[in-house]
Amino acid sequence: MTDLIHIHEDDWGMRNLFPLAAFSEVEEDIAKSATAAEKHQDASGFGYTDVYLIEPPSISYADVGLLASDAEGVLLPILPRVRLFHATSFQGMTSGKQDSYGTYQDDASCFGLGRHCYLKLDKKGPLVEGIWFGLDTDDADAIGRLRMAIEAIDALVPSVIADYFLDISGPVGADGVLDSYFEAFQLQHRKAKQAVQEFQAKYQRQENMLDKLRKLVAFLGRFR
Repeated sequence: MTDLIHIHEDDWGMRNLFPLAAFSEVEEDIAKSATAAEKHQDASGFGYTDVYLIEPPSISYADVGLLASDAEGVLLPILPRVRLFHATSFQGMTSGKQDSYGTYQDDASCFGLGRHCYLKLDKKGPLVEGIWFGLDTDDADAIGRLRMAIEAIDALVPSVIADYFLDISGPVGADGVLDSYFEAFQLQHRKAKQAVQEFQAKYQRQENMLDKLRKLVAFLGRFR
């Protein structure tokens, strides 16, 4: 079990649950986000020339009366609670120094196995204000646990899933929605892994070429 979940700040609130009553607002915002992503994608294919700001729906879990104690109670048998939660830039993740713009929580309501699989409750007094999660793994057990956690929240308050990475939204309890969601996630995850592997292979080929050139230059330098 991990004692700390430390994520990149850009992952905050990108995969969410909202009360089902907010579905129409969520669906509209997901569509706007997808349009903005297509419009502002950099010509290189990496990154974007402008950032879309997610518009939270007008209805939160606090508005429908979801108690944090109830949510924590159904999550704890599925995923362990991790109280230390950090969200920072890459520098804050790798340098060991505190990120002055980062978020550091020492009593978080976060339940998970690590930054690759977690679900977080943002609280407002005794109530839950928001719920979001992170998933970056092809491990079947982790994916299964996260799905169970989402279903447990939906059993307390009918909910909608909203993923701004995948541009997907839908009622958690509707037939086939979670099946389609996790299939889409796994497909994207496989493609992302393949892209990373191809980039690493290309980089390694370039490094090998440079190494050969350095050796050739050193060899030719002997004849000066």
